[in-house]
Amino acid sequence: MTQEPRRSTREAAEGYFKPHGLVEIWLEGNVLRYDAIGPFNRELVRAIALTQGDIMMTAKARGPCVEIVTIRQSALVTPDGLDELAVILGEVNQQGLAPLAVAYVIAPDVEGASLMAPLFYRRHREQGRVFKLFDRIEDAQAWADALLAAASSAGC
Repeated sequence: MTQEPRRSTREAAEGYFKPHGLVEIWLEGNVLRYDAIGPFNRELVRAIALTQGDIMMTAKARGPCVEIVTIRQSALVTPDGLDELAVILGEVNQQGLAPLAVAYVIAPDVEGASLMAPLFYRRHREQGRVFKLFDRIEDAQAWADALLAAASSAGC
């Protein structure tokens, strides 16, 4: 199997303020993967939007996809970063690139995990996303695989 190209928010840093945090994005089959190291600010969320575009288009061309976002080190996001996340989720919806579902993997020992989890949930649900939180990547992957199998058998 060929290695899928990876993108990094380092490639999209722009503006006066530097992004806080780092996100790498790539496809594994029909799973759009994000490896995120926080804490995060608005500039980082904007960099994600710039970085993910071509990968999301490739994912859409393959058919239904599920996003798995693994957050490490810190889950903390500035309030304006959360607002920016909502805007970007809405833009992705308008472009027809929204995934079937989104899983966030945040281990309990990640800084701010219990504080941020309900805020992530709310932002995604407000944009009509199926959203679930997991402690372990294996559980998120099993959930994603089940959703993709169901979509495939339904002819989506």
